[in-house]
Amino acid sequence: MTDKKRRGWTGPERRRSARVDAQIALQLSGEDGVVPGESITTESINVGAEGVYCPVSQFVAPLTKLLVTMVLPIKGKSGKVRNEVVKAEAVVVRCQPAGGDSGGYRIALFFTALDASTRRVLDDYVGQHAP
Repeated sequence: MTDKKRRGWTGPERRRSARVDAQIALQLSGEDGVVPGESITTESINVGAEGVYCPVSQFVAPLTKLLVTMVLPIKGKSGKVRNEVVKAEAVVVRCQPAGGDSGGYRIALFFTALDASTRRVLDDYVGQHAP
């Protein structure tokens, strides 16, 4: 599970739900001018039922509204894996330089409008991948 303390975070934990480190392909899209072209394709650093953290190549202003699309592999009761497409509205709550030689930024996205079935899929994914 993601641990803020090991990444140098000194503030109190404010998340209400767990996140797991996961490299899930993401497509981020927004209104015209928010993102270049029609969308950004990236990969998550961690994901949870309340949001996702991911790298992007350019600055995206906090409070920017985006649509996040991702495919989560969910293991069923029989052990068979099914891919669940998740689409969620989100808002950028933080955009910081990624540091290092690669440049770019890392953004934290908070899901703003999840229906019950989407929330259940996210909870299932986190529950299956939590240590």
